[in-house]
Amino acid sequence: MGKTLFATWALLIFAAVLLAQHGTARNGYYPMNYHGDTWTGTVTSVNDQTRELTLTYTKGDKTEEFTGVLKAGLKAKRTDGSEAELKPSDFPIGTRLLVYYTPQTKKVEGQKVKTYEIFAFTAAPKESQ
Repeated sequence: MGKTLFATWALLIFAAVLLAQHGTARNGYYPMNYHGDTWTGTVTSVNDQTRELTLTYTKGDKTEEFTGVLKAGLKAKRTDGSEAELKPSDFPIGTRLLVYYTPQTKKVEGQKVKTYEIFAFTAAPKESQ
């Protein structure tokens, strides 16, 4: 009984560490098609032409990547109070972000392609070592 309980506990801890970058949003007002998905990682790649932003999460020797597309018209307030549409290059490489996204399915050359549309974001705290 004790070994089974310990094994179950260890498995749950291990699974929580592996999935730490994927999360669920807090209560709030979100778009109708939003299912609560979030992803936390460090910006490792940006592409203004495709509007793609890649976040990487590394824990020990495990690395996972998330690539999302910034929603068209996504704006942010600047320090002077004005608003401007964001482009991926506005996020410096190395910045930690928590992004809110919705899965999208599009047809590209007759094939269904799954993408993730980022509609909101916030700065993520640095990881504790």
